[in-house]
Amino acid sequence: MSPSKVNSKKVFVDHATEPLVTGPTAYKPDFERYERDWVPLIKSYLAAREEALPKEYLVPSELLPEGDLDTADFDATTVPEKVMDAEDFAITELTATEIAKKIKDKDLTAVKVITAFIKRATIAHQLTNCAMEILFDYGLARAKELDEYYETTGETVGPLHGVPLSLKEHYSFAGRVTHGSYVAALADVTPEFSVTNQIMYDLGCVFYIRTTQPQCLMHLDSYNNITGRGRNPYKLKMSPGGSSSGEGALIGMKGSPLGIGSDIGGSIRTPAAFNGIWGLKPSTKRLSMAGCFFPARDTFAEIIGCVLGPMANSPEDLELFMENYMSLEPWMKDQHCVAMPWKKVESPKPEELTIGICYDDGVVKPHPPNIRALKIVKEKLKAAGVNVVTWEPHKVYEAAEIAANSYTSDGNYAAVTRLAESGEPLAPLTEHYLAMGKGDTGLTTLETQFYNYSREKLRQEYLDLFNSRSVDFVIAPTYVGVAPKPHEVKYWGYTSLWNILDYTCVTFPTGIKADKKLDPEDKEYTPRNEYEDYEYGLYDADAADGLPIGLTLAGRRYTEEAALKASKVIADALAA
Repeated sequence: MSPSKVNSKKVFVDHATEPLVTGPTAYKPDFERYERDWVPLIKSYLAAREEALPKEYLVPSELLPEGDLDTADFDATTVPEKVMDAEDFAITELTATEIAKKIKDKDLTAVKVITAFIKRATIAHQLTNCAMEILFDYGLARAKELDEYYETTGETVGPLHGVPLSLKEHYSFAGRVTHGSYVAALADVTPEFSVTNQIMYDLGCVFYIRTTQPQCLMHLDSYNNITGRGRNPYKLKMSPGGSSSGEGALIGMKGSPLGIGSDIGGSIRTPAAFNGIWGLKPSTKRLSMAGCFFPARDTFAEIIGCVLGPMANSPEDLELFMENYMSLEPWMKDQHCVAMPWKKVESPKPEELTIGICYDDGVVKPHPPNIRALKIVKEKLKAAGVNVVTWEPHKVYEAAEIAANSYTSDGNYAAVTRLAESGEPLAPLTEHYLAMGKGDTGLTTLETQFYNYSREKLRQEYLDLFNSRSVDFVIAPTYVGVAPKPHEVKYWGYTSLWNILDYTCVTFPTGIKADKKLDPEDKEYTPRNEYEDYEYGLYDADAADGLPIGLTLAGRRYTEEAALKASKVIADALAA
């Protein structure tokens, strides 16, 4: 919504009257310059990635689907067990928590562990195109150093000594190019680690792979002009989500036991949900963003905040990451971080929890598989003793509108400036992103203040609702449906709501998969608005069949410790 002059006074209209997108951007690619000056650099970058891939670990052609992998209706998660030796396969089935303990107990070496994960990551990348940069030699050298240090001193470097850690590419890596999926930054070498990368290095982690993200880092999908699109491991023709696309696919394939994603509108949570893994979106300023690549160089906006968070295959690993990360006091390295040490929180008994279930956000109705999953989760939680209530949505469209305007608050100055440096073409969902809010027009100072006020008012209303409804957490869809086809996702309301509120979110696999027999398309449903007409209309029961369903647990701000404990209760209930 925007202010308008009436009798020389500023008057603000109702949020509900404002569209989430305004129209096309004025950006025009320079195809001739892009092809002449930048495509050769892209080819060189890809050649280096290909050269770094160990050919001896590739899947033989007879086990691959015929034709183009991008269109294959193929479950890649079944492949590693067929081609890896039993010992290496067993290592890659371990959680990060188990790996850290086995290395400390000298049941495994860092070299043995990273070698096994290199083999599985090679398979994962071959099938899903999840790697932005392959650093296997770097990882092996680091693991060897760690083993020698342990052997010589009898001490581990840190509590995560030898644990493989995958990294989304846009975190600065010492001595390597960090480009954030912008073609124009393909030659930009970052001399130092980002603060978060340095913390994880100091804890003993082994870096070995940097993973893909979409153009502009602002799609719930995976396409960029450097490495193309990523694929969903459960069905290659489908999307792995975004923007932490490669992390989702790689961890979903168990080519990494632990990784780091980032999230400003769903970028940890949708890849976690679409790939059947766990992801934590903390509240802002707990993890350092210093040294992360963003298009803006000399500007900073904070209507909505971006966060880093861990992604893994168990809630214990999310907790392992957070507890040890906080032990190195990121607030002493980055002024933006809040001084909030990790708190020891007891695991609640099921009967001590009250959880609200959100079946519909009031804007876009979830697809049939997600509604079925919510109902199953409700019954399992009740059977475990959890007090379950229905959560009625509150001003979700308003939150989505505030978020949409925040994403383009600078009139697309930062993103378009970066894009224009190479003249690279726009991906379909980049056009959608640049049209969010007021698009190229951006926000005035007065409008920015108005949206900040609207955000703060909404945060208070939600806190009051959580308190008055006596709800500890809410379980909601992470997206309207399961993993979609590429280039389709446009509605972010199920995730951007929690970014605007700055609430803690844990996305978890339900163990339930879409089933075309159980989840038929509802052809009689009448959409309530244009966004629902589009998103609900995307449901394809055949395409969704067999894909994992991930839901999100949301709690009040800065409740990471309690949310992770509660998520374990949920995991136990679902496993029962």
